[in-house]
Amino acid sequence: MKRLFPIVLLLTVSASAGDLSGQWSGTFKVDGGDHDIPQIFTLKQSGNVLTGSGGPDTQEQYPIEMGRVDGDRVKFEVTTGEWKFAYDLRQTEPDALKGNLELKSINNSRTAKVSLSKAK
Repeated sequence: MKRLFPIVLLLTVSASAGDLSGQWSGTFKVDGGDHDIPQIFTLKQSGNVLTGSGGPDTQEQYPIEMGRVDGDRVKFEVTTGEWKFAYDLRQTEPDALKGNLELKSINNSRTAKVSLSKAK
C-alpha cells in the first residue's frame, strides 16, 4: 500500500494541466459568424482556482468569475454588462487552450469556438 500512494500521486499530478498563470491571447468565433473576435486574458492559477481578467483588449478587461481547473479542463465566466461569457476549454498543448464559449444575455444566447495561446 505504501508503494501504491506515490504512484497514484504521480499519475494525478501528470494528468493535471500545467500552471496557466500568465498572459493569453486569441480569438473566438460565434457559430455562423463571419469573423473572429479578439480575446486577451491575464490568468492567475492557485491550485485548481483560476482568477484574473479578460476582454477584447488590454484596456477593456473584466474579472474572471467561477474559475476552475480540473486536469486539462478549464472553466470560467466573464460578465460584461448584460452579457455572460461561459468558457469551457481544454489545454490541448502546454501553451494552448481550445474549446467552447456560451454567450448569454437576457434575450439572447449564442455559442462560439475559442482558441487561446499563452504569451512566451
